[in-house]
Amino acid sequence: MNDQERASLQQQYPDWYIRRPPTMGCLVATRIGGPLTNRQIYRGLSATLVEDTYEKLAESLAAQRRIEDTLR
Repeated sequence: MNDQERASLQQQYPDWYIRRPPTMGCLVATRIGGPLTNRQIYRGLSATLVEDTYEKLAESLAAQRRIEDTLR
């Protein structure tokens, strides 16, 4: 993921900290804010997402957003 792709994802998902750790070949997105409740975890929300590609991470973040929308 280049800086432009990361910045685009970060703008779309401001509640997540998105990065590619230098010693790992994957992308990591960590939810910013307080801990998830048991209900949120039960419904499928994750505190951290790890994916191999930009496309997969974008899909996972979109899936998390859909779950969040059902909980509101």
